[in-house]
Amino acid sequence: MRLAEDDRARIPFALLGVLLLVGSSTFAASLATPGPAPVDRSADVVADRVDAEATAALRTAARDAATAAARDPVTVTADSDAGTALAGSDIFRRYLRLRIFLAARAAMDPIEHRRGESVARASFGDSVADASEAIERVSIAGLDDGTELQVTIRGLELTVESESRTLETRRVNRTVTVGIPVLALHDRTMNFQERLNAGPLESPGLARRTTVGVTAMAQARGLGQYGGLPIENVVGNRHVALSTNAGLLDAQRAAFGRADPDAAAGVRAATLRTGLTDLLGARADPRVVSAVTGRLPDPNAAERSETRTDWRSLPATRTISVGVNGTADEAFLSLLRGSNGAQRLESIRHDGYRATVSVRAGVRTIDDERRPTPRPPGENWTLAHSDTSKALSVTEYRSRRRGNPRVGVGTRRLYSATRRVIERWRVERTWVKVNETPRTTSASWRDVHRVHIIGTGRLRETAAPTRPLGSVFESGGALSGPNLREGRSEADRLVSALGGPDAIARKAATGGRTSGSRAIVGERPADLDAWVYADLAQLRDRVRTLSVDVAASDAATGRANGAARLAALVRDQRAELLDTPTRYDGVADRTRVAARAAYLDRVVARLDDRAGQTRSQNDGIDRALDASGLGPSRVAELAALTPHAPSPRTNVGEKTGVRGETVLVPDADPAYLALDPVEGTLVDGIADDERYVGLAVRNVNVFSVPYGDSADLVTRTLLGDPGRVSLHTAGQALLAADSTLETHRNPQLRARRDALARAVERSMRDVRTTATRTLARETSLSRDERRRVVDQSFDRFDGPGERSVAATDGSLARAVAAVAIKPNSTGRRASALAADRLSTALRVELRRVATSERVRVPESAVDDAVTSTRTFAEKAVTDAAGRATERGVARATNDTIGGIPAGVPLSPTLSPWVATANLWVVESRGAYGRFAVSVEESETAYVRDGAVVALDVDGDGETEALGRSERIGFRVRTVAVAVVPPGRLGVGDTDGNADERSMAWSGSAPGPRCVTTTGQCYRE
Repeated sequence: MRLAEDDRARIPFALLGVLLLVGSSTFAASLATPGPAPVDRSADVVADRVDAEATAALRTAARDAATAAARDPVTVTADSDAGTALAGSDIFRRYLRLRIFLAARAAMDPIEHRRGESVARASFGDSVADASEAIERVSIAGLDDGTELQVTIRGLELTVESESRTLETRRVNRTVTVGIPVLALHDRTMNFQERLNAGPLESPGLARRTTVGVTAMAQARGLGQYGGLPIENVVGNRHVALSTNAGLLDAQRAAFGRADPDAAAGVRAATLRTGLTDLLGARADPRVVSAVTGRLPDPNAAERSETRTDWRSLPATRTISVGVNGTADEAFLSLLRGSNGAQRLESIRHDGYRATVSVRAGVRTIDDERRPTPRPPGENWTLAHSDTSKALSVTEYRSRRRGNPRVGVGTRRLYSATRRVIERWRVERTWVKVNETPRTTSASWRDVHRVHIIGTGRLRETAAPTRPLGSVFESGGALSGPNLREGRSEADRLVSALGGPDAIARKAATGGRTSGSRAIVGERPADLDAWVYADLAQLRDRVRTLSVDVAASDAATGRANGAARLAALVRDQRAELLDTPTRYDGVADRTRVAARAAYLDRVVARLDDRAGQTRSQNDGIDRALDASGLGPSRVAELAALTPHAPSPRTNVGEKTGVRGETVLVPDADPAYLALDPVEGTLVDGIADDERYVGLAVRNVNVFSVPYGDSADLVTRTLLGDPGRVSLHTAGQALLAADSTLETHRNPQLRARRDALARAVERSMRDVRTTATRTLARETSLSRDERRRVVDQSFDRFDGPGERSVAATDGSLARAVAAVAIKPNSTGRRASALAADRLSTALRVELRRVATSERVRVPESAVDDAVTSTRTFAEKAVTDAAGRATERGVARATNDTIGGIPAGVPLSPTLSPWVATANLWVVESRGAYGRFAVSVEESETAYVRDGAVVALDVDGDGETEALGRSERIGFRVRTVAVAVVPPGRLGVGDTDGNADERSMAWSGSAPGPRCVTTTGQCYRE
């Protein structure tokens, strides 16, 4: 507690002066006037004591009342006499005055002082008649920017009695000052609420910040869609939620000098999540750059500039996110099936259990006696001839080697035997001499050899990195499988085929075949295939999410190659993705890693292919951008735009004040107002067993007729096929024509729609054939069953338009998979492995055929239908805009575009085409379950949580309802506008959801609520 706030044990200066004066007078009188007894001054003493105690009690009461009023404020009055008394221009101040009076009245009850026959008391006389009278007895004022509270209480009665008779009654006013910043807390919170209520053009606040943020995203994403990126939902509720929360942080900083740290962290996390993944949900087409992100500044960044710029300036996209996406599926299916000479997954699993078993013998001479030299029996004897004989014996040799030691990485010793081979030699020599009878001499010696026979098993090399194996050629390891245990018996058979260890030892000493080898394929565990597949599927899902950011201006002008950077990223992270253990847990574990290595090699190969396609696309994109007037300089100008600078960080009060600078810290619950429910345990003020949705959002794309897909013009340019358009664009055009025909029964539009439908149906034949062939390859369904699955899947979509769009966005693939894996007539359900494999194959195959050149639709059929559809669509949306949104357009754009309809070409004939624009009406309604503002390093806090407040005003022992604190909430209604240059097919939401509503935007009163049957929230 600061010294300025601490009133404990303080003696009023007035009382101190009185005591000194009285004491000095009495002491002087006692010295100068000896004789009679001194005058009895007890009445004056008790009066002074009560006066001082009353003042101290009033100071304590004011402090306690201010603290309690901040903790339980009243901003909405109750329907009662006491509640009516609080009504006025500032309910909270009247409530604070009432609370101070009630606390002061209660504090006077025990104040009484006696001395001798004298007694003094302090009170407020008779009880006040009502709350209004109590309020009028108190005046308050804020000092030093509201950090101190000055309180004046009128009508304090001081009564002095002596010997049961009243000597004096005085009515006085007392003014005290306490260091409780209750008014600063309340006023700053009200300023925060005013910023939340302010219109986007009237003054800075939430609506303006939300308008800037959402418009920035709309402009950036609209530009990306115009440039050919597959963006179907230009403005989504997630973008509105992010901009709203960013605006709330700015409003907090402007009102309190800083923002809730938890809320700032939530916005940073949401910016990262939305900016890198959700802002642009791209289709998994390897030929199209995937994303453009609209970046928002960090509302609490220390380096934020204090220089304000025009709030209407828009931040253009700075980066785009390019992801692996569907390439992960393509590489996975390629590995399952094998293609372009690469191994299939089955062969990798088979090779993982291949090994070579070998037997060989090693000879070492341990005793080599020399052959005796010939010695004649005498002089002049000559050696006539000699005869040498050998006797060979084999015995077991006791070796000190134990166990089955390794002989190399991936190699094990499977057989070992040692033999002692003894060669005993004898030589007889015949000697001759003239005139003498021949003589014979003899000699013997021996050679001793040690022959070591070993059988080894060596694993076949695979794509898996070289690592030690924990066990091999014996049961165990991962999956507790055979683990190539066949190698040991195969080594025994090889030894037997060579004659056994003794025979091998003889041959080793005397010559002959002593080695042999055989290739074996070991038995695999029954669950190896499923285990390896599941591991690969997890890797596939992880690889699919990998992405890189590239400069948006570079991508827009054909100077960036995100696919090439993705390939480099996968190469750099290969070791991490491969996740090779330091020691393989047997053959199965090594086989699993070999499959992962082969998969990553395929991913890199396909990303390299995408990089080559992107290089070709970049040339076409540059030509397309130049043709439409959007060159590199234009992209650079858009990238340089930024939103208005946020408020600086400030404190309350002056350094020279009694309290000094005071730091106010807001604390919002939930900190980040999300579109999804938050558990009540995380939100103060909400019952723990409830779930709270703090934000309801709706955005309506007024001109959402999907009359074209801007990505297709780029694609057509790149493919060099200006006479045909993609199946997706044709399907969107067909859907638009169908929708228009429901309200405009025009014969020409009907005829053009039917012609387009026939063209689309012809293209869909290839899609149907591909789906049927994939089922034949990946399932055991009969021909009739496959036909039934495809028919049922196609029937889930209403007409050729929906089916063609579903074929390109993956919905059709999911539908076919869902029907195919349903339990059959026998109740048997496909395994998880089979279901995953089928789903993957359908995603890849149907996406491939749906985006191929052979299914493209004649441009003439699409243009005819689009032209007729646009004629009626433009009139309808123009009328709707004039009736429903003209006022909103005028407010949001300051009448700069007037009543001109946005979202369609400004000249429907396309000659001349001035520009294309779109309009989104954005609404958000939110409220905090609890919003508190506290003083740093203090227990003082101002809380707005909707709690009801009741006090005993008239002192009869019964509480009376005063009102409640209104939760901090807001309602924003604004618009976002996106304008793109002429050419192509414009900008707008093409996903068919023109009216996007969040979870809490439902019922007759959309807005924040608890997930209960009534939507009401109960306090914890």
